[in-house]
Amino acid sequence: MRRPLVALLVSVAIVPVAVASVGGAVAASGPTYRADDYADGQAMSILPPGENGLVTAAQALSTEAGGARAPHSQDDLDKYGNLLYGSPTVTNATLSQYFDDESFGVKPADVIRSENPEPGVTIYRDARDVPHVYGDSDATMAFGAGYAQAEDRLFFMDVLRHYGEGTLSSFLGPSCDFEQMDHDQLLIAPYTQAQAQAQLDALPGEYGSDGQAAKDLITSYVAGVNAWIDAALLDPANKLDADYAAAVQNAVPTHWKPTDVVAIAALIGGLLGKGGGDEVHNATARSYLQGKYGAAGGAQAFADLKQDEDPLAPSTLESGTFPYEHPTKVDPAKTAIPDSATLTGGPTATTANCDLTKPNAAALNVMQGIRALPHDMSNAIVVAGSHTDDGHPIAVFGPQTSYFAPEILMEEDLHSPHYAAEGASFPGTGLVELGRGEDFAWSATTPSVDVIDQRVEKICNPSGGAPAANGTYYLLNGQCVPMTHETFDEGVTITKPGGVGAPAVVNHDIYLTQDGGIVQGWTTVGGQPVAIASQRSTFNHDIDSVIGFLRWGDPDLTYDAKSWQKGAADIGFVFNWFYADDRDIAYFLSGRDPLRRSDVDPDLPTWGTGGAEWTGFLSAAGHPQAINPPNGYLVSWNNKSAHGFSAADDERSFGPVYRALLLINGLKATFKAHPKVSRAQVVKVMENAASQDLDGQTVLPQLLAYLGNRAEPPGVTAMLAQLRSWLADGTHRKKAKPGDAQYAHAAAVAIMDDLSPALARAFFEPIFGTATKAWPTPALGFDEGFATFPLYFQNTPNNGGFHLGSAFDGGYESYLVRVFEELRGQKPKDAFRATITSHLCGTGPTACRGAVDTALANTYNALVAANGGSTDVASWTASVESKAGNQAMPVFDALVFRPIGLIAQPNLDWQNRPTFQQVVQFPRHRPRVGGKPATKPAGGRPGRVTRPSGSLAATGLAGGAAAAALALTTAGLAVGARRRRRARAG
Repeated sequence: MRRPLVALLVSVAIVPVAVASVGGAVAASGPTYRADDYADGQAMSILPPGENGLVTAAQALSTEAGGARAPHSQDDLDKYGNLLYGSPTVTNATLSQYFDDESFGVKPADVIRSENPEPGVTIYRDARDVPHVYGDSDATMAFGAGYAQAEDRLFFMDVLRHYGEGTLSSFLGPSCDFEQMDHDQLLIAPYTQAQAQAQLDALPGEYGSDGQAAKDLITSYVAGVNAWIDAALLDPANKLDADYAAAVQNAVPTHWKPTDVVAIAALIGGLLGKGGGDEVHNATARSYLQGKYGAAGGAQAFADLKQDEDPLAPSTLESGTFPYEHPTKVDPAKTAIPDSATLTGGPTATTANCDLTKPNAAALNVMQGIRALPHDMSNAIVVAGSHTDDGHPIAVFGPQTSYFAPEILMEEDLHSPHYAAEGASFPGTGLVELGRGEDFAWSATTPSVDVIDQRVEKICNPSGGAPAANGTYYLLNGQCVPMTHETFDEGVTITKPGGVGAPAVVNHDIYLTQDGGIVQGWTTVGGQPVAIASQRSTFNHDIDSVIGFLRWGDPDLTYDAKSWQKGAADIGFVFNWFYADDRDIAYFLSGRDPLRRSDVDPDLPTWGTGGAEWTGFLSAAGHPQAINPPNGYLVSWNNKSAHGFSAADDERSFGPVYRALLLINGLKATFKAHPKVSRAQVVKVMENAASQDLDGQTVLPQLLAYLGNRAEPPGVTAMLAQLRSWLADGTHRKKAKPGDAQYAHAAAVAIMDDLSPALARAFFEPIFGTATKAWPTPALGFDEGFATFPLYFQNTPNNGGFHLGSAFDGGYESYLVRVFEELRGQKPKDAFRATITSHLCGTGPTACRGAVDTALANTYNALVAANGGSTDVASWTASVESKAGNQAMPVFDALVFRPIGLIAQPNLDWQNRPTFQQVVQFPRHRPRVGGKPATKPAGGRPGRVTRPSGSLAATGLAGGAAAAALALTTAGLAVGARRRRRARAG
């Protein structure tokens, strides 16, 4: 039975230890500041709340008591938050008030400490505690990266590796939620230890010397992680995260293996770097529409709503076309339409007898935080030198990874003979994934690429007769073959309320098909039993993307836009990648994109009987890409990548309206006022969009134009007056000044939040029916949508209580704008066709005037009630949802740092911007000779790293003694995370 939190923390805080000097301090002035750095101080970045993620027991107790926090855990909280109100007056000279220096190395005066965890590597910590790792070999640098990441994020890394492996229950204790999360992850990446190791072992064979280098670096990285764990176990009062005592079953960290890096890569690939896999929901939506409007009419309606290739969709590449996933003539025999999207025998059955005990407070924080992991966020503005003040490109870009304490990303600066990069890394991976090299910078946003397909497997009986409802044999090429059955076991301690702990084993049963499909559950087609299996293109290749990231960090391999694109082509995860140096801007859409047969409908599930398999993967030349596009800029906010490149089957929002318009329109307006822009002016474009309401910017003008000047009831007239004033002021969800309790246009914000869904219902309820629910699942918490169509109405900043930061990334905005244009007599290129148009508002456009009036009246009445019965529209401060949450709207919308463990951070006022963000402009570059750096020697690049002064000799504990200490610490902990595989037929 676990002891109370305070007792646990006190016991850890006062443990007497014999301090050994593993990773001891080294007296040194630091590396040469800005060595091999061509940014000249014009590379900047920000990542709130602060770099340090290690919270000891004493620091946790101090924080809970309102005292001092862990040092450097909050350095960038205010700097990040203040840009919201400071951006109107920001200049190049004042950018440092909102962004940090991203130069290579450390100023001597800013070195606060240094560590020497292994001979040949030194870690210098700057004034914000960011690690600058210098190794005399690639291996020692990787070791230092592992040591530094574990020092800053060990508990978070542990959470991520257990989540990636599907063993959260064994780590944080069993509960229905953790068991469900484990099973859900195993439905994405069910890797045994042997299978994960096989991915690592395959790297040299697939990628030659680059693959061997990647495998060696992972091994060295893991050794560095383990060195920190050894040090922490010897000095827990000063080096061990208090979260272990508070949340973890065994209260101590255990050593890492290289396969743990594969688990984290699988988590990134399965949650972030993917798209598609929702064909079954599409099938049920299309079947519903065909049931109402006939086979042809329903198919037409579904295609219009799916918006796979809308000609008016804002695209990152405005010119050129990249055809992908356009079938010629679909063979209906290859499409399988399930009778129901409700699956049996899947995740719910696994947790039917799970432990109902609620996790303790610290573990509950982890669960709630992990559920808020981001999906499709991030933005980028990259401007060519033809538009800039000094003729060099400008980039303001970064990933939106939500808000955690500590952050899910960490900052690092890594240098070795063949590596030089600084930026952000996912803890547990080691390399810089987003950042800058010597004379270039890069970043990413999440796109929509169809790399997951749902196959429908016909269940059969190998003995003849009727197949079982949840049978595990299926038809493949005319044969009844068995699924592979894998059982993943994790040891847990069951603790019932008022009882004592007892060992138990949780089993997760996973079934796979021969093509790597992972069975999600069972349903029927035409009354006959089938299984739904998901096939993901990077399954068993999740670690491969390390090749591309490694290439970007090597100055010999990446030295211009073209060589950078080669690295992007080696990344199997789907991301929009952006690049800028002193001369060029570039783009590449990465991913291991399957090639489908020309007679297969990619939006609908296909039979897994053998006739609809992938035929290969898209070549690098076929991926959307550009260097110096004709328009002179690149903009992305998760919008469509390029013309001709079809949206993934789970993407239904690529219509004429997407939030990227806020950036595109802002940038064009800035060009008009300032033909040559500065870094600060591009930052202003980003930050202006960061507080805008997309519905207010796009749907509201259409509504007002449709209504014109006709008379309205007094309450509605007052609402429209508030909306017009808000529109004239830019439709910002922002306070007039930071300390205010309410938004400057509080009434208008509340009105738009309730009016947009009301308009969606008014137009589309006759088509989709009146039943509504949270979609796709209640856990995502988005505003309501129709149960019969998989798209939520709008994604407001609250995100249904998840406070992800990112908002307005998919909803009914495009549909509403298209309807209003139709009602106003316009004929856009993407106008709805007859099936939808004739059924809008019930009987077509003539019925919509009354439907809009009803929506306005319903919104007014709902907001009167939400605001205490007040009919004074100008005084309204609450929407229906914020009233239900009993919060002022700015609090309801706020950025919430979700604690992964014990300690949270204060909220910030909402702004819709990247979490880690760079502002870069390179004024110069390495000399270019024949397309490659002139400094590259014929025999290979020697170490060009400027060596830090001071000894690099180790002062650490001998490996044998450290291992003995770890063994003593963990002795007796018999019930741990265990995974084994049992493969058998049936």
